[in-house]
Amino acid sequence: MTTHSPHHFSPRANRAHEIPWMEWGPEIFERARAEDKPVLLGLSAVWCHWCHVMDETTYSDQRVIDLVTSHFVPVRVDNDTRPDVNLRYNMGGWPTTAFLDPNGEILVGLTYIPPDRMVDLLQRVNEAWIVQRDELQAKIEDYKQRRAEHDANAHPIGALTSEIYTHLRTELSAAYDTEHGGFGNEPKFPQPDALRLFLHDYLRNSDEQSLDRVRFTLQQMAGGGMYDHVEGGFYRYSTTRDWSVPHFEKMSEDHGALLQVIARLGSVSEQERTVAEAIVEPTIAYLERTVSDRDGGFRGSQDADEHYFALDEAGRVQLDAPYVDPRVYTSWTAGLARGYFACGVTFERREWIERGRRAVDFLWSRMRAGEAGMYRYWDGQPHILNMLGDQSATLQALLDAHEVTGESHYLDYAQQLARIVEANWRDSGRGFWDVADGHDSTGMLSVRSKPIQDNADLAEAFLRLGRLSHDERYLRTAEETLADFAESYQGHGLQAARYALVVERYLSPEAEVQVMGGLAGSDAERRARALHEHALQLPLPSRTVQLLVPGRDDALVYQLMLPPDREGVAYVCVGTVCSEPVEHPDELEGAITVALSAPTF
Repeated sequence: MTTHSPHHFSPRANRAHEIPWMEWGPEIFERARAEDKPVLLGLSAVWCHWCHVMDETTYSDQRVIDLVTSHFVPVRVDNDTRPDVNLRYNMGGWPTTAFLDPNGEILVGLTYIPPDRMVDLLQRVNEAWIVQRDELQAKIEDYKQRRAEHDANAHPIGALTSEIYTHLRTELSAAYDTEHGGFGNEPKFPQPDALRLFLHDYLRNSDEQSLDRVRFTLQQMAGGGMYDHVEGGFYRYSTTRDWSVPHFEKMSEDHGALLQVIARLGSVSEQERTVAEAIVEPTIAYLERTVSDRDGGFRGSQDADEHYFALDEAGRVQLDAPYVDPRVYTSWTAGLARGYFACGVTFERREWIERGRRAVDFLWSRMRAGEAGMYRYWDGQPHILNMLGDQSATLQALLDAHEVTGESHYLDYAQQLARIVEANWRDSGRGFWDVADGHDSTGMLSVRSKPIQDNADLAEAFLRLGRLSHDERYLRTAEETLADFAESYQGHGLQAARYALVVERYLSPEAEVQVMGGLAGSDAERRARALHEHALQLPLPSRTVQLLVPGRDDALVYQLMLPPDREGVAYVCVGTVCSEPVEHPDELEGAITVALSAPTF
């Protein structure tokens, strides 16, 4: 394999690098037009088992190498570095094999293709390109026309009602697997947002069945084939309904979300804490040992090596561990930071909170491009701007850092990033596009999209900003973003669980615990720290917690209309109505119950 290729190929012997792959950019379509050839787009990922198989078989077949080189413009794109390209061209999984015209429109697309079938497909596409051009072009123009009509008739803005949450709760219950846990049949993914919704349902409505479903699902995953019982960590998904036969890649992205679910379960009771702690300890040990980066971020993934992960500890010692993608992805590191914060609070592990803080500090110091927002990934230097998911995940992580550490500069950073996202990604009066204004418009990237999960994250972040600062502008942005999906969320199936959770949070009264600190080393500071830590640990469906320090946060205290002369106490506010000062941690829960039951105006 050439050492200068920008592309990642299978770590095992293959000839895929002999194909003259180009990188994504306008040059590929300029060349396609100049040479009058279709584009062959290969979408792959470093962790993808079948991508490696296709490298080792299909793209190592001399017939395929010759046909691709002679008749196509080949371009290879990494899913993790270019989620914008993946969103528009993925044909249902990885690898994706898509044939495009010189304008970037899709002619035909599939996933994994074995050698003989690939030879046949390459020959047929080439022949169709030569002798059936008019027919192909007519189909493309028809599709473009229908797409333009769809885009011109934007769906209406809908009403935010409790029916959205109820609908998703019903849909998830119907999909829940009572025998094995989780949702649906094979292939079975962890679905952390769905698990979070069930936990929310328990904390909001005391629904014991919802709690049982979360606990059972986590135990089934962690106790079965979905978990690495030698080195720790969850595999990406199970090929079987009973979690017994996994796809062996391990993803930082998945672990960040799962840590948040585990922490939330552990906060419910001592019984649930015992269950959750048995899972979280080996999981974080794996993350620290394998994907933690010394600069502060987290590496992307570990390769799916079926042979290695099927061995016991003694067998693995004899082999090199599977490849770990050394690149640090902004959204995934932000998600893991949030998971570490949540687990650090629930399980009272200060070192986990500090690790989350290091990750957030890395993102803000290394992955930020001023007014352009956050970069996508780091390999010793940052690369690729304009991805919405990196902004939304970082914004949420900054707000977690503010709430958990009590440090005000994280709130300042979050407000800066919120302003940048509104300026560059916002569809005025509605939600947010997946790429910023002025982004690469090569091929179908000219057609922007609004991903519901990233928009849900941003809506929640603006909601949190509004409740932390009582600035109505943030709350309006949250409302408008959520309303943009109120007529279309049902089309997203289980992927709308995160959206439903944020709608429920927006519609519900929420306890805002404002803790008034004291001078460093004073009794008031110690009381405030105890109140702050206890407020973070309370098993509430949602809450906002803020530590306010005299001198540092006087302007915010004034904005929140709190008494400036009381230190070492907490106020529980719902909207603009606040409780009497609370001095002891064991009084907080009662004060919250009273505040939530009081009428608000």
